[in-house]
Amino acid sequence: MINHLLNPSEKSLQLTFSGDLLSTNTDQAKKEIMAIIESAAVKSSGWTTLKLDLTAAKMIDSVGLNLVVSLYKEAKKANAKTTAVISNPNIQRTFLFTRLDTHIQVVMA
Repeated sequence: MINHLLNPSEKSLQLTFSGDLLSTNTDQAKKEIMAIIESAAVKSSGWTTLKLDLTAAKMIDSVGLNLVVSLYKEAKKANAKTTAVISNPNIQRTFLFTRLDTHIQVVMA
């Protein structure tokens, strides 16, 4: 399940993931996220930062990484930057190893 929060003062859209990003749950997550991004309220908000709250995740596999990359591309299409907030060192290593940290600002919580 994905929760979202629009912050007009920061011009940000935050997506909070409830757990790991694995091949078993990313299809559903992507459907939820696309519905959020395509909603009228989000489209008209003028957000310029996409915040991915991955603090509840302990694991991310290749399919989960593909989801993160697709979200980065959606943000880029909207001329927005992407930030990932993580708490697990394994996920941090994965972002560093795949060089996602060169495209997405990674913040350890």
